[in-house]
Amino acid sequence: MQSMKIALVTYALNIGGMESFMFGLARRLRDFGMEATFVVTDSTGAWHENPLADGFRVLGVLPRKWQSRRRHAKRVAKALHDFDAVILNHSRAAQSAAGLLPDPTPVIAVLHNNTDDIYRVGLANPANIDCFVAVSEQVREQALMLDAPPEKTMFIRNGVEVFPEYPKIHGSSLPGRPLKVVFAGRIEHEQKGVLYLPGIIAGVRDKGAAATFFVIGDGADARELQARVAQQRLDGMVTFHGALPHSEAMRVLGEADVLIMPSHYEGQPVTLFEAMARGVVPLVSRLPGITDEVISEGRDGLLAPVGDEGAFVEQLVSLAADRERVAAMSRAAWRSALERFGIESMTGRYVALLEKCIKERRVGSASRKTGVLDLSLLGKRSQFPLFLHDAKRNWKSLFRDGRGAEKGVCHGN
Repeated sequence: MQSMKIALVTYALNIGGMESFMFGLARRLRDFGMEATFVVTDSTGAWHENPLADGFRVLGVLPRKWQSRRRHAKRVAKALHDFDAVILNHSRAAQSAAGLLPDPTPVIAVLHNNTDDIYRVGLANPANIDCFVAVSEQVREQALMLDAPPEKTMFIRNGVEVFPEYPKIHGSSLPGRPLKVVFAGRIEHEQKGVLYLPGIIAGVRDKGAAATFFVIGDGADARELQARVAQQRLDGMVTFHGALPHSEAMRVLGEADVLIMPSHYEGQPVTLFEAMARGVVPLVSRLPGITDEVISEGRDGLLAPVGDEGAFVEQLVSLAADRERVAAMSRAAWRSALERFGIESMTGRYVALLEKCIKERRVGSASRKTGVLDLSLLGKRSQFPLFLHDAKRNWKSLFRDGRGAEKGVCHGN
């Protein structure tokens, strides 16, 4: 199958595992003679320029204030019209517009996480989606419980580039220097648990363990995290790198000894695989059916109860005191990634799926079912221009604040 044009569609190219998945898949699809284009439908994001550095095209079909959500979705459909296949990665506009695409164009929706919003978007418009891909067995099982069509729903584990040889030339952890611990990802607490980090770092310090911490990424809780680090006088132990290009983020990650991931929930965390592929020992939240299926406890990584700062502290203190153990676990982590999480296997399954879906559409066994937008994803009053939604929200906010201030004056009297 040569010269196929594949659209990788998402709401924005932010910093995270979903974007890393898209970059890796795009590179490997190119090896199969497929031309991948990144399409963003809501906003740009910190990693918007990254695909350009690898020679990929980035197409932005962004909302316009004077247009409605329906009009925006139709613009997205028009932009996708000339692609041979479309892979959706959490884009409401594109998912709602799948029924407007040509009959020969298959649409694959990837479910990247185990959250209500992922299922709400990724499982919508099922009559016009050729296949739903879950990134873990748990995500697939939950999708089926939410009435995803069993015949259309499959599991493909995320994969990453893995060095064929052990990548840490001088071993994982040199005696005599502090343990290097890195957090990489979106800086927000709701999913990623980043506000546990100051307590964990303070606990490591108070126990006298030698460790330094590096934070890669940006997000809604970045300022709060930095403020808490400063309040606890941890500045000397923590380096904030901010949002780095993916290649630079991987370089910093590869220089670390330990990846810390105190998440509340995940789908199939690509950063975890990227760390193991580089011989970085993962210390992550125990998420049943997700992280405990990736990590062999004590051999190629460590698990801690969600939100248990003390457990994370104890594990880090133990690693800082036993560099030989860190080195052994580093090699085991790399070996696990090489044997189980290589991107070649993932890409091969996506290529086979694309070929199957394209063939079914070209012989006429699959076709668009509605030819209209799925309005369930576009919200109420989706026919009105976006600036009217903003004006209504602002008016409500002003009215609410005014009433609150008025009530405050009455109470004060």
